[in-house]
This record gives sequence, C-alpha cells and structure tokens, in this order.
Amino acid sequence: MMKKKSMILAASLLAIITSLVVSFRKKNPEPDIFRYQITSTWDLPDQLKNTSGIGMINQQKIACITRDKGSIYIYNLKTQNIEKQINFGNSQNYTDIEIVGTTAFILKKEGMLIKLEHYKKDPLITEYQIFNDASRNASGLSYDASSNRLLIAVKDDKFERKGTKGIYGYSLATNRINFNPDYEIELNSSLFAERKNLKAAQRFSPNAISKNSKETVHILDTRHHELLKVDKLNKSEELYKLREEDFPVPATISHLKNNNILVFNNSKKPRLLEIKLK
Repeated sequence: MMKKKSMILAASLLAIITSLVVSFRKKNPEPDIFRYQITSTWDLPDQLKNTSGIGMINQQKIACITRDKGSIYIYNLKTQNIEKQINFGNSQNYTDIEIVGTTAFILKKEGMLIKLEHYKKDPLITEYQIFNDASRNASGLSYDASSNRLLIAVKDDKFERKGTKGIYGYSLATNRINFNPDYEIELNSSLFAERKNLKAAQRFSPNAISKNSKETVHILDTRHHELLKVDKLNKSEELYKLREEDFPVPATISHLKNNNILVFNNSKKPRLLEIKLK
C-alpha cells in the first residue's frame, strides 16, 4: 500500500513539475537563433555536385560553376533542368561565378578572374591576375551595380593580424582592384564571442558573398553555418545561424530580386534552397 501511495505521489509531483516547466517556457520562450524561413527548395541533378558558385541570370535561371570542372551550367528554376553546359577551360579551383549582362565572371582560388564575354555562345575569354599572390584564398564574387564593380571575398587576408578580413572592389571600367577594403569583417566583434578562444582568423571564414538591391551584403561562412549581414555603411549588423539539418554543407549564395537568398547546399544530394531572413 505504501509503495502504491509513493508511486502516486511521485507521478503527481512529476505532473506538477512538467506543468510548471511548460508554463515557464510559454512565458519565457527561448530565443530563435535560426532567424530564417525556407520558402522554396530544388533537388538538383548530380551534375551540380560540388557546385562552388551560383550567379543569377534572371529570376528563372541561374549559372552554376563547380570547383573542379571548367564548365558553366545554366539551370532553369522553373523547369528544374540543366538547359545548357558551356565549356571554357580544363583547370580547377573555381570558387564563384557572377553574371553581368552577357558577360560571365569566374573567380579562382588563387586570385585569378576569368572574363567570358558573350558567354552563352563562342565566348571571348580573358584572364586577369587580380592578386599578386595566391595566399589570400579568393572565395566569393558579387556584382555591385551601383559602382560597376565586382566585390571579392577572401578566406585569408593580410589584415588578419589586425583583426579584420576584407571585401575588395574590382573595377570593371579599369580592370583594377582596390586594395583598400570596401567592407571589413571585424573578427574581434562580439558577434563571434562564442569563438573568442580561437585565433582571430578562424572566427569567421568567408566562402561566398552576395549584394542585394538594398545595398546590403551577405557573407556566407560554410564552416560555422552562418550568414553575416553587413550594411552599406560598412557596419557588421547581424549574424544569422543556419541549421545544420537544413544546410549540411552550405556552399554558396546569391540574391533574388525580392531580396530573398538562394543557398546552394552541397551534401549527398545537391539542393538549392530559397530563404527569407527574419
């Protein structure tokens, strides 16, 4: 009898505690650190595995580049098919692509920019060595229409010792890069406080960059599953964390006209996701 009463009492206490916990969580909800909503997804063909860069052609088509093959793949978001494959080289280490009108720009890890004029048919190819060494590890490319420049992100920067990593502007009018960064990532920022025990250079590692119509830049860190938002005043505003179950390997990004972000995910099956930041 005593044992039965003890069991009833224990069950009652557990129910009361559970009720209190639920009530507390309702009144004090945990902060939502994953501040985005997935609005669309595309399961992509295996040809697009190891995609390292995507560039918007229009609201229906994107250009994709893979890390180890000198080909541009034109993918139709509506029909969900690869419409065209454009071969341009046989090298490796392609890290990103951007489309400006009828010209495609492709970035290589060692700091080379490949320009393909009239890229869809018999392109005229020109190469520019934009950095005088390969140590910067060029990783991201985005077009800045307001100044007719390309923005270039690097994983490793000579300014790391000063606690920053730069985003550099490359003029399409002069074919020259400005070595004074247009944007700077403050590695000692409180945004990265949880990684304060790491070396500054390891706290944020840019993999891709995209600028939207509101003059806001988003920078992707694949390793830490994060998007850093930087405004036009060169201020690091917000850090968005990405769920690993949504994005096991977020490889690259690009903006749509509605300012939502396309995130390419390189996992066992390549997938493209459209997200809206909250």
